Amino acid sequence: RADLQTGGDGDTAVPEGTVIYATKNIGLYRQATFTKQARKQWYQRKSRLNRPMFVVTGYAESKNGVARYKVKDVNHHSKTAGKTGYVTTNGKYTTPVYYGAKHKQVTVINPRGINAYSKKNLTGKVAHYRQGQVLTVKRVVEHNLTTRFVLSNGRYVTANKTLVQAGKKTMPKRVQARQALNRYDNVNLTTHNHHYTKKSQAVFKVRGWDYSNANNFSKGDTLRYQVAGGYISGNPRLVKTIK
Repeated sequence: RADLQTGGDGDTAVPEGTVIYATKNIGLYRQATFTKQARKQWYQRKSRLNRPMFVVTGYAESKNGVARYKVKDVNHHSKTAGKTGYVTTNGKYTTPVYYGAKHKQVTVINPRGINAYSKKNLTGKVAHYRQGQVLTVKRVVEHNLTTRFVLSNGRYVTANKTLVQAGKKTMPKRVQARQALNRYDNVNLTTHNHHYTKKSQAVFKVRGWDYSNANNFSKGDTLRYQVAGGYISGNPRLVKTIK
């Protein structure tokens, strides 16, 4: 059934067992005909790092013949984990989590970095790459229903789009407060541990980036910068990039 077509844009559906994620707001429904009454869960649009993921377990069609994926929620750290139902097959809303084509470079975007391995089943750890590192890719290989990037040095890394991003992604190395600003213990900015006055025009070295509400799909997420001592807002109204 991997050639199942949608009723709208005619996107080819992915094979059963493929992991997909949502790139926009979507609903999970208890039946293939989508209604507000049939909605089990609403997933807010998230940044790439936090997009909700599902494994495709089957296919169905609505009363009007529109194709749907039957899925299971595989967001293991979320309260929604394990939920089952139906989501759209429209490629504007759901797409495979793993890259299917080679890219010359990929940037590590996972705040905790990624590991490189000697084998394509990701065993035999040989290196660790931190967030922000740009890796040169030689080719892409398949492993079951996932893919791996083979680096120029022969090592294997994940091709999961929530962990790496095609091309060179740059983030600010230093930012300066535009006004009074708090620093917090965690990425959700719930407990502040230092206050910077507007007069101080505080400057921060950016150690990494992350987004709030990682495992709460009822809420959107917001950019944060990791700095010495904690996290600060990434809101451009509050901080500006400096060289």
